[in-house]
Amino acid sequence: MGQLGPMERFRVVSLTCILLIAIFIPSPAQGLCIGPEACGIIVGAWLSMLTVPLCIVAFLLAIWPRTRRWLQVFAVVPGGMAILTGYLMVIRVNRADLLLIPLIHLGLMIVMIAIGRFDRNKEPKNEEIYAAKPHMK
Repeated sequence: MGQLGPMERFRVVSLTCILLIAIFIPSPAQGLCIGPEACGIIVGAWLSMLTVPLCIVAFLLAIWPRTRRWLQVFAVVPGGMAILTGYLMVIRVNRADLLLIPLIHLGLMIVMIAIGRFDRNKEPKNEEIYAAKPHMK
């Protein structure tokens, strides 16, 4: 078996793209959108299923001390999703039983910020030293 030529490679990539688009088009879910409230719940749940695994993968940044600060930047994603799902699934639909979903995003955001601020060496930063000893400036 040799390598695929450029034309065969193009066919494989094209077929893969078409199959992925056909799989991810939510045609069965369109039947569930009987009103704006139902669509809000579906969109909020789908976005939650998309962003929670992304945030969990972003926790890999916590392994290395240099990239740990990036968790604070990526905490914007679950924070925005907490606001979006809170509006779409709780406020707009008036369903207090779905409050757990925005709270999960809020919890992820808080954990990401806390881990992003964790300093392994626990050395005081220069700002803290200067604040403690004002004559050193």
